[in-house]
Amino acid sequence: MRVPTYNSYMNMISQAMSTKAMAELYSYQAMTGLKSPNYSGYGMQAHTMVSLESMLSVTNNFMENNKLVNIEVNAMNTAMETIQSSVNEFKSILNSVSGMDLSKVSPDATGGELIFSNNNVNDYLGKTLTINGTEYTFADNGNGNNIDISTATTGAEVLTALQNKLPANSDFTFDDTTFTFPLYTIDGESTLVSSGTVQTGEPYTMSDEQYNELKTLQNQAFTTLKMLVDCLNTNVNGKYIFGGGDTSQVPIDFPFASLEEFQAYYDGVNIQYPSNSSAALDNRVITAEDTGDLTFAQTGGNTGTITAANAGAFLTQAVASNSETTGTLTFNQDKNTINATVYGAFNTIQAGDTLVIGGDGAGTNAKVYVVESVSSDGKTITVSDSTPIEADLTISPDNTNPDTTVNFSTSYAVGSVINMEGFGNNFVPTVQVTGISEDGSTLFVTADPAKFPNTTVAASSDWSMVGNSYYQGGTMDSEKVISDNQSIVFDVNGADPAFEKLFRSLCTIAQGNIVDTTDPITGGTLDTQRTEDRVEESMAILQSAIYSSGLGSTEVNPDLYTVLAKINSNQVVLNNVSENQSTMAANLENSIGEIKNVDQTEATVKLLMAYNNLNASYAVMQTAMSVSLLDYL
Repeated sequence: MRVPTYNSYMNMISQAMSTKAMAELYSYQAMTGLKSPNYSGYGMQAHTMVSLESMLSVTNNFMENNKLVNIEVNAMNTAMETIQSSVNEFKSILNSVSGMDLSKVSPDATGGELIFSNNNVNDYLGKTLTINGTEYTFADNGNGNNIDISTATTGAEVLTALQNKLPANSDFTFDDTTFTFPLYTIDGESTLVSSGTVQTGEPYTMSDEQYNELKTLQNQAFTTLKMLVDCLNTNVNGKYIFGGGDTSQVPIDFPFASLEEFQAYYDGVNIQYPSNSSAALDNRVITAEDTGDLTFAQTGGNTGTITAANAGAFLTQAVASNSETTGTLTFNQDKNTINATVYGAFNTIQAGDTLVIGGDGAGTNAKVYVVESVSSDGKTITVSDSTPIEADLTISPDNTNPDTTVNFSTSYAVGSVINMEGFGNNFVPTVQVTGISEDGSTLFVTADPAKFPNTTVAASSDWSMVGNSYYQGGTMDSEKVISDNQSIVFDVNGADPAFEKLFRSLCTIAQGNIVDTTDPITGGTLDTQRTEDRVEESMAILQSAIYSSGLGSTEVNPDLYTVLAKINSNQVVLNNVSENQSTMAANLENSIGEIKNVDQTEATVKLLMAYNNLNASYAVMQTAMSVSLLDYL
């Protein structure tokens, strides 16, 4: 063997280090299964691998985000299924009650007998008697529905005159001075009924079965209300998912813990649950700063007025017409419409609103209206037939000419319930709006007459008039991006017509005095149709809440069918995207693995070979380094 030179020594070192590097690489591959600890070890494939890893990272981020979105969608779907199940249970009981004979649920204190024992004929003159809806008047002639008692001298002869005037009816009997008739025949407003000659028969009372059915129906209505509130107040991931963008605020404000507490607020007589959506969702606060002094006045029964010292105190301007906001305005008497030429001119106005039109340009059309509908393009208002357009008119509003001014204002919607806060314990706590004066300074209301004094209340910061909506959330839609090219929209909130109709249907039944127990002799007219009317109204609203055809409607989410379809659609899209992303992630991981990974068994074999080579290199180096010149010579 030759004595090693410096060059040969360096070559041996280089070869040994190269073998050592290969051993280390094979050791890394054998332990990790990866081809290289850094990207430089992948050569030309490094760029491809980086791109694939970037795509995988984005996909994984979407998948993690979609897990949270999926929780929200599943929670919404579960809430809606619970609502649907509860509503179906209520509907079943409501159908059962509607099948009963509801025409004889209220007691009737006016049926039985009328005894004409008074022989002073003059005491009968001018008295009225309403029989089966027809009003008769005792008079000195027989014109129209007058009963001629001009020749009568006794009560018996007055009765004979009545008998001769009435159409034949086998249910009526006339015996000397006594007129006997079936229950529900004589109206309590008849002035003769309270003249002292009336003897009532046994009042009709509902059967135990009817009572139990109605009580069960009201309990079920309230239970369903509570379930509806709980579902719409669902909180997921720290957000109220039916809050319409205002995810930190509890969306549904329903402060009633029991049916009795609910009925104490909505007694069904002085304060009824609003019959339209605008009143049910009316959030409006009026203070003394707006009104000045308030004058309260009873107008009979449970009706009254609240008049503000400040003109227009109960109005909020919705639209001030001009060429930019409305363009030309057209009032159409035949169609009961108000048309603007600017798109979206009336978007701030909705069906059910109390609309007050003022300004010199409106002419005789300056009055109070109830809005029937607003077109989807926001250009046309249709008003109720009960508040018709007074005259055809076309006007082009000009800001420089006061004679062309037309102002559109809103006020408390008819049916709105106002909490009278800060007026004192002896003052009526709530009033219900039945109308508003054309100048916007007087509200016409119903209220408990026992706590509605004729008085003037001085302006004070201590009190306010608050119209509370059950819904305290927002209405903003939110969009969830679930992939590079797809997103789903969350546009369902607790104020949507589907839920508002459910509240209205349930509250119509749950409110107090579903049966009228008024004594017509002492308390006015008996509403024998109240139970039937409320059941029918509730059924009609409920059916619209469950499924509405939506033809010609501008409502968003008008029924449960639409809401469920949207949520299910979001869930299907999300599931499909998630499935595709899982498949894509698996493919990307495989592609990356094909580049990055090695066969660990093969790497182990190569490691052993490199280890043996390294040992041989070290052995050769040791032998070579141990040869001296002396040994060589």
